[in-house]
Amino acid sequence: MTELIHADELEVGSVWPLGSYTPTEAEIIEFARQWDPQRFHTDPAYAAAHFFGGIIASGIHTMAIFQRLAVPAVFDRWATIAGRGMEDVRLLRPVRPDEELTGSITVDAVDLHRPDRATVSLTGRLDSPDGAVLTMALEIAARRRAATDG
Repeated sequence: MTELIHADELEVGSVWPLGSYTPTEAEIIEFARQWDPQRFHTDPAYAAAHFFGGIIASGIHTMAIFQRLAVPAVFDRWATIAGRGMEDVRLLRPVRPDEELTGSITVDAVDLHRPDRATVSLTGRLDSPDGAVLTMALEIAARRRAATDG
């Protein structure tokens, strides 16, 4: 197993790539039927005549894609304790079927407030070829490296 990166080893301003993911129309519809059954997410004929001109992913689905990319790329690699908050979530443009999404996390601040843990402030982002589709501020609790660990 790879050694975890602790909060006191994170550099403010560093950008962590999350990789990419491409949702299909079938996946978008299936997710929406379960979690956000608005017709412009679930009914192609209705969606074609709707404001967006076709099926688009639910914002909740877009956030889930971000999380799915973030866990193996960052949160499983860091000494993450748990998420503490999410705010200023912005859905900047619709996600369409077969559109490749690429994610990143930027370390904004590391508050080493306790000897054993820290609060890490982050900016999360998902981009499509046409620009940002999602941005949000995140806060996690993460372990610090113990003084005896070297």
